Amino acid sequence: VRRNHPERNVCEGRFLFAIGTIYGNLGRLEDSLEFFKRAKRIYRKITGPQSCFMASVLTNIGATLNAQGKVEEAFENFEEGLAIHRRVEGKDHPNVADVLLRMAMCKEDAGDVEGAIVLLREAQSIDRKRGAVGHAAEEVDYRLKRL
Repeated sequence: VRRNHPERNVCEGRFLFAIGTIYGNLGRLEDSLEFFKRAKRIYRKITGPQSCFMASVLTNIGATLNAQGKVEEAFENFEEGLAIHRRVEGKDHPNVADVLLRMAMCKEDAGDVEGAIVLLREAQSIDRKRGAVGHAAEEVDYRLKRL
């Protein structure tokens, strides 16, 4: 069935991604990471390593690793996800601003306030170009004022 219907694998990847998100929200970070990694394997095989699916799962793996205190490994995943989002969706896409925010949070957690500010300013610039409002844009502004 999977050979004849590869879209089912994408659906399976989305399902695994959703489970990883739920586990992350419950604080079950190891389980969350496991499901995100399973989704990543599916996305890499079915959609390729340069897809929005891959970028999103890499970003969520990064967030989970950051929550576990694995800042360097988290940042590597964020950087890879950011690069894919920029290539596939463009440098001013909302997903780019979201990853920059998450990267800034990672930098701040690592004690690199200056690095966090640079990333937040870039995210803020994207938000302003788009006229973005809402939680993510407010979070960027809040963090910049606080730092």
